[in-house]
Amino acid sequence: MPTKNIIDHYLLREVLHPLLGIFIALVVIFITFSLSRFLVDADAGLLQASEVARLTLLKSIISLDTLLPLSLFLAVMTGLGRLYTDSEIYAMRASGISEARLLRPLMRLALVLAVVVTVLSTWARPWAYAQSYQVKANAEASAETGRIRAARFYTFGDSRRTVFIDKIAENGSDLDGIFVRTRKDRDLQVITATKGVFEYLFKPMLHRLQLTDARVLRKVQDGTDFSAQFDTFTLWLPAETPKPPGYKVKSATTKNLWQSSDPTGQAEFQWRLSTPVSALLLALAAIPLSRSRPRQGRYAKMLLALVIYSVYFFLLDVSRSWVEQGSSAYIWWVPGLLSLVVAGLYIPATLKLRKDRRAQD
Repeated sequence: MPTKNIIDHYLLREVLHPLLGIFIALVVIFITFSLSRFLVDADAGLLQASEVARLTLLKSIISLDTLLPLSLFLAVMTGLGRLYTDSEIYAMRASGISEARLLRPLMRLALVLAVVVTVLSTWARPWAYAQSYQVKANAEASAETGRIRAARFYTFGDSRRTVFIDKIAENGSDLDGIFVRTRKDRDLQVITATKGVFEYLFKPMLHRLQLTDARVLRKVQDGTDFSAQFDTFTLWLPAETPKPPGYKVKSATTKNLWQSSDPTGQAEFQWRLSTPVSALLLALAAIPLSRSRPRQGRYAKMLLALVIYSVYFFLLDVSRSWVEQGSSAYIWWVPGLLSLVVAGLYIPATLKLRKDRRAQD
């Protein structure tokens, strides 16, 4: 095998190993964080276990176009940092292998990952958002009747209804200690009952709640207040149907955003295109940032690298908000600024290379 191929494979291996480890670690951290948030809703009965799993998976897909550039950035820093610390880079230079030659396999890797990030950002991300909106719509439609748990207060915004059930039998139908409070404009209705039986879809699109020993209090703004007690009282509850999520910028196709004149759509479109550019620029920045003297430590400049990464994405998020608000037309000044920083990082090495060539001549 030619020497240059051996070196290429060696450099790629030194970067791919930490890339895989860092990427898996970041995804696991993100999944854990997302899962903890969805489990709160699941504990309240607003989400089922299958919906929690699906939403967590979709949320992870949404995050990949950001986690992959960060993983590449840290992997290049870690892999090349080890080579500098162990003086292997200096040994390669002494053998006549220039730094520019060493950059070729790393930039090929960065280009491949930039293509992957482009697919994730322009197609997978909006698809995952559309799926998550649909899952949440289905959950909201069935939450009012199918997911209420005992000894908890539930408030439903659309109907302005508050429900409390002291005990729910294992069959899910027999209820004890029922409280239902409904407000419409300034009118108020409160229903309490010692027992009840809930019958799911007793009629098409209607659930029936049969109450025993029920007390009804109705207070109206214009009219006579009403109070009564019934041995049995029947409530007909309309079965909710999932509402279409409607148009959401984050789930819109990239083609539609490209044709949109809305500032919010343009901000989302430019953000999607900026992620592969960010991956390339961060990979380029990581190469000079990983330089260190022998025995200096492979993580000597990691703090500086993380500061650059954090400031870059903070500015990118700020510029996106400006475009959404109509204060600016583009977010591209942020990648342009990072390009200048990257150029500044390469200038010392370029000047040194020219000086060495002149000395040899």
